[in-house]
Amino acid sequence: MKRLPLLILFAAIYFPASAQNLSDTVNIINNLFHRYQPKNPGGQLSISKNGKLIFSKAWGLADLDHHVPYTTITVSEAGSISKQFTAASILLLAQQGKLSLNDDVRKYFPQLPNYGSVIRLKNLLHHTSGLREWSDLAAITGWPRTTKAYGNEDVFKMLCRQKKLNNIPGTEFIYSNSNYVLLALIVEKVSGMTLPAFTQKYIFKPAGMTHTLWRDSYKKVVPNRAIAYSKNDGIYTIDMPNENVYGPGGLLTTTEDLLKWNDFYLNNKLGSPGLLQQQLTIEPIIGGAETHYAAGLFIDKLNGVKEIYHDGQTAGYVGIVESFPALHLSIAWLSNTTEFKSGLFDEIEQIENVFIKNTPTNTDVKTGMSSHLKLGKTKELLGWYRYTKTNQSAKLMLNKDTLYFNDTALKPINDSSFIYKSSLLQFNSSGGFVLHTEDKRALLFTKEKNSIITSKYLQAFTGNYYSSETESNFTIVLKDGKLMIEKDNIKDAELLPAYNQDFEFDLKSDADLNPLRINILFKRDHKNKVVGCELSTSDARGVSFKKIY
Repeated sequence: MKRLPLLILFAAIYFPASAQNLSDTVNIINNLFHRYQPKNPGGQLSISKNGKLIFSKAWGLADLDHHVPYTTITVSEAGSISKQFTAASILLLAQQGKLSLNDDVRKYFPQLPNYGSVIRLKNLLHHTSGLREWSDLAAITGWPRTTKAYGNEDVFKMLCRQKKLNNIPGTEFIYSNSNYVLLALIVEKVSGMTLPAFTQKYIFKPAGMTHTLWRDSYKKVVPNRAIAYSKNDGIYTIDMPNENVYGPGGLLTTTEDLLKWNDFYLNNKLGSPGLLQQQLTIEPIIGGAETHYAAGLFIDKLNGVKEIYHDGQTAGYVGIVESFPALHLSIAWLSNTTEFKSGLFDEIEQIENVFIKNTPTNTDVKTGMSSHLKLGKTKELLGWYRYTKTNQSAKLMLNKDTLYFNDTALKPINDSSFIYKSSLLQFNSSGGFVLHTEDKRALLFTKEKNSIITSKYLQAFTGNYYSSETESNFTIVLKDGKLMIEKDNIKDAELLPAYNQDFEFDLKSDADLNPLRINILFKRDHKNKVVGCELSTSDARGVSFKKIY
């Protein structure tokens, strides 16, 4: 990508009327990043227009220990932005005739269980395989990411132990890093090259990405690498991805290199003609639900303008790269801090508004009834519900004649239909309800019995549980009237009662921005004795544990 004098570049693009000159324009962008202070962790931003770099700057420090400034050639980890490069490698191999996207994954890895439904490579690309999220499985063992130096082979062995899928392949979009670990391994198996070597030859070098490589070993020395940080209680701590998993993440790069990549593949320079179309193709979901995921890329619209993007977060690293083909505009941001958890990409959204007119939309929902409901009818709806696919609990409550679902007020359409955020909630004749989402999914919730919390009720769940799927166990104890789960790095995790036999707890990890919510549904035998349980997250459903004692 060619770099032109800033004065020429800024004269060629649109900025708000208030930006009368170059100085005003630069100030607009600089002011957006004021929270990245010179003595704190920072980041780098690059913007291109018509294939020309029009803005590139860095803020803050790349290394707090040694007071090393963040620069435009500082290398930072890109998190899940990496997936588009793994996907592109698969598409290149398909174009070379070395594999087919319709291949059964067990053609390459017969060690994987036969689930009765074929998982095709295209299912891996589009996150419709049903494979459980490996990092959730690792967390359930008590050793979440960053607590062990996991590698791709560790993930593969973990997947080989799974007895069930989240869903029948092709029927649901469930984002899972497991898919891209397998794709990385397939690239290496089919090409006879490592993924780093393959991408260097066929992608990085042709695209001119001179500062891009993979973190295939967390011990690798990487010149100019930014150190990642998190911030808790006002104190920065080093938060690095100390693992050797790569393919779903692990790309080390700069924002300028990411814009070179955008320019390269969006101008049909990757592989032979036709590859770009495959990169941007969205595989339909069986059943009609909508998805916006292509080959390692999200395809969506922003204010009516087509947007191609992916964001990422690994340990203390965050980033996003996006393009707006109709505007010939690309934006990339990489940072080495997660301290601004509530708005990691606030500045990027404001920059988008500089280039793309924000069209107000009418979000008012017309309802056919008053927000006040008949008390008698409403009481029948109150209580606990279970999402049938993950056992996730949801509670309907009444507050001042208004019905609430998970602390969000429902807007009534009639006696059995309500608006929940952007979804339609409809009660059915069996006492449950179906949540019809904006992306055309139909989520079934069943009405469940309330749990009556007594010491005897809680005591029945105490004991030790083991899973062959995770090759791990955990212990549940009763402390001060509360059930607690104990296992290695799972500490002070209280089981919060939900519907009958069901609990939920949060697992905190340095690898994730937010705690992982885990549902645990206990099972009893014909004698009413607790004999096991199922642990579920949104991306790893129904992991079975047997009670040992």
